[in-house]
Amino acid sequence: MKSLVFFDDAEVSNLYPLTLTRPAAGLRAGILTIAEKWARLLGCQELGYRGQAHLSEVFTDLPDAEVLINGRLLPNAGLIEKAASLLPGEKVLSSDGLLLMEKPGDTNTETIWSEAIRLIRRPYDLFALNHEEICSDFEWITRGRESAPLGDDNRVIGPHPVFLEPGAKAYCSIFNTTDGPIYLAADSEVMEGCMVRGPFSLGEHSQLRMGARIYTGTSIGPHCRIGGEVSNSVVQGFSNKGHEGYLGNSVIGAWCNIGADSNNSNLKNNYDEVKLWNYRSGRFDKTGLQFCGLIMGDHSKCGINTMFNTGTVVGVACNVFGAGFPRNFIPDFAWGGASGFVTYRANDALQTARRVMARRKITPTEADENLLRDVFYMTAEGRFWERSES
Repeated sequence: MKSLVFFDDAEVSNLYPLTLTRPAAGLRAGILTIAEKWARLLGCQELGYRGQAHLSEVFTDLPDAEVLINGRLLPNAGLIEKAASLLPGEKVLSSDGLLLMEKPGDTNTETIWSEAIRLIRRPYDLFALNHEEICSDFEWITRGRESAPLGDDNRVIGPHPVFLEPGAKAYCSIFNTTDGPIYLAADSEVMEGCMVRGPFSLGEHSQLRMGARIYTGTSIGPHCRIGGEVSNSVVQGFSNKGHEGYLGNSVIGAWCNIGADSNNSNLKNNYDEVKLWNYRSGRFDKTGLQFCGLIMGDHSKCGINTMFNTGTVVGVACNVFGAGFPRNFIPDFAWGGASGFVTYRANDALQTARRVMARRKITPTEADENLLRDVFYMTAEGRFWERSES
């Protein structure tokens, strides 16, 4: 198979702020993003994205793609087999809508998919499903391959493997694989004194800082620096939490920075169900979860000692700082904290983004900057203080 297109349906807005700056298929769940999973399992060479107009300049379409896949759909063996054998024009549907489609042809048929599927419906699904996704990805990524050596100064406990890609390094650390495997991607590093419980994955060129404590069900994307205590969380990539502080049952976007000694709560004091802000409904919706921490959009930052309440959503390009607990929903392009917010103007946020990305030797393209400007204007209504100022 040569080409795939991942489409975003109407439900993608339930994944904001994470999908304000990427298609749903660009979300990391397990070791890889959803798009990477499908592409590697189907042996695909070209990927396209379709659905959200403001993303089209960065995430381009492939009009003649052979197969279309719902970007929120996680692959499994049955779906991979079906995608590889679609008839021309065939659509695969479920109660959740369109799942797969072959490009139009002589045969136009509809197949109702009755087998179990996993769709990313809300941001918290990423950490809720992450334990299973790491294990699933690990099994086929490492199948028939030999790990690079793990130094004798490390200790491994448990029956599952620790797999190192070429260039991965680990020093004087403890890896507990009782609950699942541990995957260290190419050129990643685990510094001295880390304690890691699987399943866990560490992305390319990412680093666990000295003494980090990592609990089960955590995925770190590429080019991250992670320290302190992290539990059942997903960091998309190019983000830092380099110091002490707790991150639990959370999803952190790309190009974020968590200041030293910052913490999030993931459990209410009364042990009640957590509610989380939903951009689409415009309210705090029930999650069905007792444990739910922080959802943070791309390019957001928090200062040292920032405290986030249970079930806090931080939008895109926010700068949060100061004493006290900020509100549970911080709108996109907000600057401030518990004492109040002002607007983080698009040009100022872009200037910061350029500086941050330069540290990874990446220069944002004009299309990248246009996307952030579009998100700034798209999300203006959420910045309630702007209405009071006008």
